[in-house]
Amino acid sequence: MHPLLQNRNSLLAYFSAWVPLGAMLGVATSGAGHLDWRATLAVITPVTLLLALVCLSPWYLCRGLPLNTTPHWKVLAYHCVAAMLGSSLVLFMVPFLLELLAHFRPRIETQFEPAMRVLAGMCFLFFLLSVALHYMLQAVESSRQAEVLSREAELKALKAQVNPHFLFNSLNSISALTTIDPAKAREMCVRLSDFLRNSLRMGERTSIPFGEELALAHTYLDVEQIRFGKRLRVRQDLDPACNDCEVPPLLVQPLVENAIKHGIASLTQGGEVSLAAHISNGALRFSVENRFDPDAPSQRKSGFGLLNVRSRLNARYGSAAHLDIQVSDGHYRVLLSVPFTKEVKK
Repeated sequence: MHPLLQNRNSLLAYFSAWVPLGAMLGVATSGAGHLDWRATLAVITPVTLLLALVCLSPWYLCRGLPLNTTPHWKVLAYHCVAAMLGSSLVLFMVPFLLELLAHFRPRIETQFEPAMRVLAGMCFLFFLLSVALHYMLQAVESSRQAEVLSREAELKALKAQVNPHFLFNSLNSISALTTIDPAKAREMCVRLSDFLRNSLRMGERTSIPFGEELALAHTYLDVEQIRFGKRLRVRQDLDPACNDCEVPPLLVQPLVENAIKHGIASLTQGGEVSLAAHISNGALRFSVENRFDPDAPSQRKSGFGLLNVRSRLNARYGSAAHLDIQVSDGHYRVLLSVPFTKEVKK
């Protein structure tokens, strides 16, 4: 389907653009045919409307004759023939229109006859102008499609990095537990298997409900709970209304992992990870907060999790999403904000 026919605003803008073009046709034909403005308006209005509809047809011919692969002579020949056919269709209607108007203006057919050549030439030129505009429209559409494909490829590449990174960290934890507590190491392997199975299933989708994303983060916390025991405490303030928001998969888990790896793990007595989510001003706002040891060796500047999440947000939402970091008095807080959107159920 023609792209202008898919959107009401685009169609209105298209026909609005024909208002000055119709005025140009009116001025030219009025001067050539010596018509007053009433007679000119009565003839040119339906002619302009029909010409506007005819000038939508080059879209399909332009798609079949792409400029980068079609010889220029062929493009010119085909479009000139199409312009002649389109102009002839418009001109074919004019005598019937004049015959109808002759009941009100007896001499209008004779007065308009000298303007027929002018009208034919301008219809031909306007048709060729529409051809050029359609090629521009297709170039814009191709550019947008290329940008979308580029973003999708970037998202897939970034998403593919999440699981291996987490897996390496988990295997190191299991390795440490095997000598200290083999039973916990086995339990952690089982929980890790559940997490990876769920994350791989979700990773195949471009968007998932925030509720599923939280469930995956809870599975991850179960894995880490085995490792840290009572040293890891979790506090949650989650608005159930957030569960329906569509978000990219594997968005929350890296933030929680970051809080544990760079925060709780650095504290001898452990600490609390606070998760909060609510809706505000049409956006889902999620935060992860934890304490950390300011004197511990810092790995925040090279943290993979935050960098990956920020890159995926930028590729998916652009400036509409934000990832902010607040550090004060031994507290580290990550604030995530994404547009609140629900899946449209068919």
